Amino acid sequence: MRPTDAVRLVAALGAIEMALVRRDEVVGPLLAQAARAAAGTSVDAWVSEAARLVRARGFFGDAPNEAARRKAVQALCRASAQTVQAELLATAG
Repeated sequence: MRPTDAVRLVAALGAIEMALVRRDEVVGPLLAQAARAAAGTSVDAWVSEAARLVRARGFFGDAPNEAARRKAVQALCRASAQTVQAELLATAG
């Protein structure tokens, strides 16, 4: 992954985390875009799974399973961002 692509992906994942906190319905489209950007990378499976969880029904409500799903998506996004950052730092010189 080129450094510019890595930075864009990390920024997108950060925006997704903020949208999750706000329960903003833009999470789905943002995750779809991030999943395309992550395709073929070390975090491909994590971001794809996060996108799948968001597409599941009942994501933004207050039910315990919905809150758990949001937390899982948040954890997958955070782990993906940290992994991409670590890889970027490892190649930076």
